[in-house]
Amino acid sequence: MRIGVDYGKSRIGVAVTDPSGKISFPHTTLQFSPYGVHLDELLNLIVEKQAIEVVIGMPVHLNGKEGSSAEFVRDFANELAVEIPDIRVCLMDERLTTNQAHAGLSEMGVDNRARKNKIDQLAASIILENAIETELRTETPPGETVEVKN
Repeated sequence: MRIGVDYGKSRIGVAVTDPSGKISFPHTTLQFSPYGVHLDELLNLIVEKQAIEVVIGMPVHLNGKEGSSAEFVRDFANELAVEIPDIRVCLMDERLTTNQAHAGLSEMGVDNRARKNKIDQLAASIILENAIETELRTETPPGETVEVKN
């Protein structure tokens, strides 16, 4: 099983795959905590689901450059990788995934107020789907593997 993460400064969307690792599903939304509670919740989920990989969306500008949000995500990815050294953590370009998630929920008739808790989960699912498709197409692990910084 794989886990996808759309990491934000207030909410963290989480998606999971089926046991075969081929189909992604929105799973839950965690609340960001300056005390790291969200990290503990995610670690518990990784253990519970027996994840073999965590794919984290990397916020890259449309021109391909990274900004302060990317640095925020890289710091989190490194912190997570330190906690789960035997599980691959990788960063996957997430450009336009939130827009895709909004469009998908709109097509399903979900109004704006009801989208708040679902949008991040759906974005995480899209990130995870993109990783799965990339791996199938290229026959190599998707994204950029997070190497633990000391």
